[in-house]
Amino acid sequence: MKDHKWVERNGKRLSAMIHTPEKVENPPVIIFCHGFTGEKVGGNQFVLRLANTVEAAGYAAVRFDFSGSGESAGEFERDTTISGWKDDLHIVVEWVQEQPAFQNSPIYLLGHSLGGCIVLLHDDANLPVAGRMALAPVIHTQENFHDTILGPELWAAAESGERISHFYGKGMALQPDFVRDIIQHGHSPLKACQTYDNPVLLIHGTADTAVPAEGSEHFTKVYAGPKELYLIEEADHSFSRQMEQLQEKIVGWLSAQHG
Repeated sequence: MKDHKWVERNGKRLSAMIHTPEKVENPPVIIFCHGFTGEKVGGNQFVLRLANTVEAAGYAAVRFDFSGSGESAGEFERDTTISGWKDDLHIVVEWVQEQPAFQNSPIYLLGHSLGGCIVLLHDDANLPVAGRMALAPVIHTQENFHDTILGPELWAAAESGERISHFYGKGMALQPDFVRDIIQHGHSPLKACQTYDNPVLLIHGTADTAVPAEGSEHFTKVYAGPKELYLIEEADHSFSRQMEQLQEKIVGWLSAQHG
């Protein structure tokens, strides 16, 4: 069953879709974090299809749009920063914890690309989660955006205070705050993971050119908690040809946490 909700807090209004499995009390909840320039349905319905998969397996799913993305309030150009996305996830986790249907439900985070980075950055001790799943996550944040996603020229323009647009084939724009936020805070999952020890599943395609799998391999070496790195041969950044394999791995990993 799907139900739309507005998550409102701290002056923000986030659009969310809640998937609730039938006849399951206190189901584990999976909170989905979409990627950069994405939204809660996803290209080729990527996020929606994964949420439908976990719902069919007996888990609840919460898909939401970050501020300025999808149907949430705000503007992409002005409201998109990693600090802002971290705050949005904090708000959604807090909201899920308050829902009567999920009072005794463990909460898992699942994110793709920059959403995977956000999942690995979440380190609020007052909002603990049971585990994290990161699909093709951005690990080397500054390096990845400087070298590939934005490119050195647009990065330098933003760093000097210019509005930038048309990065990585997207007809979108960003205020310089996005780059300045990364420079100021770093937003390194390799540092954040030192503050938690819950189970982490990383899934990456070996043919990912947008966010190379080396980052996930590095995280796996650094992280001291329970972890698994699952590499999918020839998969690109969107896992476009390996969706069934991805779905099976996610459900299998979740089942192992509750075996």
